[in-house]
Formats: sequence, structure tokens, C-alpha cells
Amino acid sequence: MARNVTLEPVHPNDISAFKQHLQRAFTLAATEAFPDFPEVIPPERDMDESLATSGAEALHIMCDGELIGGAIVTGEGPSKLLDFIFVDPEHQNEHLGYAAWQAIEARYPDAERWELVTPYHERRNIHFYINKCGFHITEYYNDRHSDPQFPQDEAGDYPGEDGGLFKFEKVVSG
Repeated sequence: MARNVTLEPVHPNDISAFKQHLQRAFTLAATEAFPDFPEVIPPERDMDESLATSGAEALHIMCDGELIGGAIVTGEGPSKLLDFIFVDPEHQNEHLGYAAWQAIEARYPDAERWELVTPYHERRNIHFYINKCGFHITEYYNDRHSDPQFPQDEAGDYPGEDGGLFKFEKVVSG
């Protein structure tokens, strides 16, 4: 049975609930990998900074009318940054993440280049971005090579980790 995945802009009155929804999904993933993970992620300041960026759009990911996740896309013009994307854990392994990514690409047909970062221990994400969505790893940020946009001392390190993040890029061929 085909499922209809769509995007809906988050209404300004729903931003607080959207951020809590995002934090639940991200924190659950972190605590599955690191059971003693001590914090809620991402910090609210990270989401606020993303939402305050020029061209930012918060999106609900819907499947057959049901809210199943969300995304924040930033950037103006041909370069876009996928700051956050998540599918609720109970809807993972249903190919909805890829359908959501396709809906995002369709929403921004003028995007020529996409970027995102993800923690290096998130093998599921890495597989998804490279093998399903066509991204390439272009940089590895860690304690010896920090992300110029996100200083290492502000990155929420995972227990026993060095805060390593992979930067991904996708060039869209027209």
C-alpha cells in the first residue's frame, strides 16, 4: 500500500511543541546508543539559532495525515542546510524517512546543494544519507578539527566520544 508523505509548515503557535517533539526523537536515539546519556538534545538554543537563520522553515512530516516527524531547513538561494530531520521511532523502518527526504527535495526545487551534519556514531543516519539520499561525506569534525559554525566546546559530547561529526553534502544535478 502506497503511503502519502507530505510536509506542512509549522505554525508559529506550534513551535514549542515542535521543538519538544524533535528533542524526544533525538534524545531517544542518543540514549539507545549511550544509555547513560546525561542531557536532552539538541539544546533549545541550537533549535532557536536554526529557526532564527534567514530562510529557516520548520516542517511537520506527515504520513497519510498523521504527524510522524519533522525537519528544519535553512538557507536562501541554491544552498540549503538540513539542520534537523527526524521520523518518530515507531515509524522507522517503514521507508518514510526516504519519502520525507524526497518531499523536502521537491519542496525546494531550486536547491543546487544540500549540507547537513550528523554524529559519526549514527551508522543508521550515515547509511541513510549516503546509500539512500545520495550525499557524500566531505569533512570530519572532531576535537582536532572543529566545525567553524559550531565550536567544539559547544557540541554536546556523547559519553566516551570526542564529539565527532560528519559533514555531508549533496550536489543536485539539474
